[in-house]
Amino acid sequence: MFVSPKSDTKKGNIMTSNTAKLVDSGTGEERHVNTGFTQIYHAWWPVQRALIDEYPTALKVFSWLVEVADKRNGVVVSYPAMAVALALNKRTIMRAVSYLVDKKLVTILKSGNMNVYYLNDRIIWKDTANLKDKFSQFSAEVYVVASEQETPFRTQLIGHAVQKPKRSRPLRTKADQVAEL
Repeated sequence: MFVSPKSDTKKGNIMTSNTAKLVDSGTGEERHVNTGFTQIYHAWWPVQRALIDEYPTALKVFSWLVEVADKRNGVVVSYPAMAVALALNKRTIMRAVSYLVDKKLVTILKSGNMNVYYLNDRIIWKDTANLKDKFSQFSAEVYVVASEQETPFRTQLIGHAVQKPKRSRPLRTKADQVAEL
């Protein structure tokens, strides 16, 4: 059983605890584990400095991918969804991703017509080191935006997306779509 970390209660502090209590359901043993943890290897720092100088937008895109990727360094997301999330143009996102692929910071795997973005695990890893070689590239976080869906949806508590009931309402603007994220 996983017990979520407690938030810092100081007013205005957005930081949360980086550890949580893990309780083994069989033995009842408790241990503390890291949560929300990203390993950044030493090789990242010169790369980051180069990105700051050469292509800050690519650094912004890479940082966002690190933020939204799952524990196995993967995320499924469209260019339009990235553009909405980062308030950038789709073509700008495409050029930045191409640059990141050229620099071997990101690998794009194909799943039908979808792109799976996989972060270079020699630079960034989001899970424990002992799981890196076993699970690398085997799962991905899926990031969707409402504007790309054929029908509006809402998520139930159990995690399944269901179609929203149709109702008449005014046309949505781009600002409304961004606010829904």
